[in-house]
Amino acid sequence: MRWNSTYIMLKHLIPYKQSFSVFIQTHYPREPGEPMLLTESHWYIAEHILTFLELFYDSTCALSVVYDPTSPLILHNIIEIAAHLNKYENDAMLRSVVVPMKDKFLKYWRDIPILYSIAFIMDPRAKVRRFNKALVVLSNLTGTDYSPYLTEVRAQLSSMFNKYDEKFGAVRMQRPSQPVSSGKRKTAWGKIFGDDGAGSSSFGNSSPTPSSLSRRTSVSALLQAATSGAALATASELSSYLDSDNVNMFDDDFSILNWWRDHKHTYPVLSILAKDVLSVPVSTISLESAFSL
Repeated sequence: MRWNSTYIMLKHLIPYKQSFSVFIQTHYPREPGEPMLLTESHWYIAEHILTFLELFYDSTCALSVVYDPTSPLILHNIIEIAAHLNKYENDAMLRSVVVPMKDKFLKYWRDIPILYSIAFIMDPRAKVRRFNKALVVLSNLTGTDYSPYLTEVRAQLSSMFNKYDEKFGAVRMQRPSQPVSSGKRKTAWGKIFGDDGAGSSSFGNSSPTPSSLSRRTSVSALLQAATSGAALATASELSSYLDSDNVNMFDDDFSILNWWRDHKHTYPVLSILAKDVLSVPVSTISLESAFSL
C-alpha cells in the first residue's frame, strides 16, 4: 500500500525471480497462444521501479535514525533527490509518476528551512564555504535563485549566536582556549564535500553559476549581515569557527556531536548553539510528504 513497503517487497523478490517464474509457469500453465502471466517484461518493470525507489528508501532510513543528528543531513538528501527526479523526469515508463512527485517535492523543499541550513553549517566539514557550494548545486538543479536566502541564513546565524552569547557568554571566561584541530585525511564525501570548487557539480549540469552565490562567501560577509555594532564585538568565536579550515574527516564513524564536545573549550558558546541546533530531528511528516508517490 505504500512505496517503502513496495520497495522492500521488490528488494526481496527480485533475487528469486527465476524461481518465481518457474513456479508460475508450472502451477498456471497457459494454452498455446495465450499470454504468459509472468514475463521478462514484468521483471524489467519491477527492477526499474526498484532502482527508482532505492534512493528514497535510503534517504528515509538515513533521516530517521534516533541516536545521531539528522538535521545537518537534510540538505545532502534534498540535493540527491532533486538530481534523482531530474534524471527520471523524462523516463518513458515513470514520467507520469515523477512529474507530480517533482512538483510536490519542490513545493515542500524549494524553500529550505533556515534551521536545517544552520545545522549544515554547524557540521565542521561544511561551514559557509561548502554551504555556498550546496546552494549552487541546488540552484542548478531546481532553477531557484538562492542569493537572498544565503544572505538571510548568514544574518540569522549571526543573530542566533548573539543571543546565545548574551545568555552563555560567561562560560567563555571559565574555559581556557585550545587550538583548533582538523582532520588530516581528505576523502571525497557526497556531492558537496568532494570538491571545494564553489560552482562545481558532479551532475553534469552546465548551467552558469549565479555570480552572487560565488561572491562574498567569507565570514566578513556574514559579519556585514549583522545589523548592530554589538554583533561585531561578539562574533569573534563564530568568526574563528567559520574562518578555520574545514575538517576533512569523512569516515562513517565521524560524529559531529563528539567533535563539538571535543572543541567546547575552543568554542564555548558556539558549541552550545551547535548542540541545540543539531539535536532537532528531521520531521517524519515532511519526509512522507516530500517522498510520496
